[in-house]
Amino acid sequence: MLTVTEKAAVTLRDTLDAESDEEAHVLRLAASAQGFGLTMDEERDGDQVVTHDERKVLVIAHDVVQALDGATVDAVDTPEGQRLVIQSPEQATGEQQ
Repeated sequence: MLTVTEKAAVTLRDTLDAESDEEAHVLRLAASAQGFGLTMDEERDGDQVVTHDERKVLVIAHDVVQALDGATVDAVDTPEGQRLVIQSPEQATGEQQ
């Protein structure tokens, strides 16, 4: 399972609110040759669904959830502003390799 922090869920909700007024729209975490990214989409059968304040804000296809099993999506502050990052299970728990 992929975990999404509260801070990341708020960032996703804010992004979704800024991009779409459609209640059916949700952000999708998708894999590509360049890595992972977000696209505007709708929920599909088998998706892992993340909600914030009772609104669906993120969906992740089963194969992506499996690839990221144990990872955490978090929002971090950078000089360019807030950015969503995917942390491996070791990074999310603070374990040293």
